[in-house]
Amino acid sequence: MPMPSPCPCLWNRVCGGLAALALIIGMRSPAVPQVPDPTGKAEQTADPLLNLNNASRMFYTLAKQQSLARSGPVLIVIGDDLVLRKGAKRTQARFIPEIYHTLKTFDHIPLALDVALTAHAGETPLGEDFLNELRDYRGLFPAAGERIDGAGLDAEQRARQKTIIAACAQFVDSVLDKRQCSPAERMNFTRKMTPLLMANASAAARAALDSLHRQVCEWKGQLTPQEWSELTVLVIGRQLPRKDNLAVQYFARLLGQPGEGKRLIYAEGLGDEPRALDLLATHLVDTQVGIDFFNDPNRMARDLLSDGTRDYLPLLLDQPR
Repeated sequence: MPMPSPCPCLWNRVCGGLAALALIIGMRSPAVPQVPDPTGKAEQTADPLLNLNNASRMFYTLAKQQSLARSGPVLIVIGDDLVLRKGAKRTQARFIPEIYHTLKTFDHIPLALDVALTAHAGETPLGEDFLNELRDYRGLFPAAGERIDGAGLDAEQRARQKTIIAACAQFVDSVLDKRQCSPAERMNFTRKMTPLLMANASAAARAALDSLHRQVCEWKGQLTPQEWSELTVLVIGRQLPRKDNLAVQYFARLLGQPGEGKRLIYAEGLGDEPRALDLLATHLVDTQVGIDFFNDPNRMARDLLSDGTRDYLPLLLDQPR
């Protein structure tokens, strides 16, 4: 469909702004309230307040587009990969090493047994379907154990994985033999596993951080001091676990930040790079709004209705009617 001819009206500026935003973040812009057709051929809504509000939202969208275009380099942590966006250039590299996944795989065995048995707590004896699932799971252990010596682990790590899988096998065999598992038995097993799990977690963290730091240092060498000072980091992750995220801890210390904030943003539950970039654009615009209206760059991170809600709730709920 051909683009409409240039026109000084707000709606054509909006249309051009949305197209530019789509190019910047590599996808269509997020859904916005329906607006009148910018070509002027379609009728506007019958509600003048809705038309005004839609136009206000479009100015906000244009501001996001312009703020993102003016921002400095962006480094994105997404899954096993790092992405560096500098102007129109995008570079991607994997930073999570294979040993990280190997160690986590063995940690997952006792965790899986714990949640599976907890889900069937109180069943005595355990149902045949669940026992068959346990047998099938137990059948995966020998082949996994044979992989340990060739998995690139050091001697201490190899011994630890063998201890984990042997202990888990013994525990499952006991459950299958008795066809039951009391909460006390399950807890006794998990507490014995905890030091082994945490040793694996620490080793996995070190491996990931070493690899992350090497890649970041390589890319830092490609940026000017000014560009490095303007770098923003986006960490794309799930809601759980968010607190004390490995990448957030690393970049907070590297950039001298107290945690999440202006240069370090956790994009919770967004799942992909374009939506994380849109979150960055929102963050940039809302920071300036907070400064302009409230002299507080973080004010728009709180619900604008929060103060009024806090003041009114005692009157609504605590006063006798």
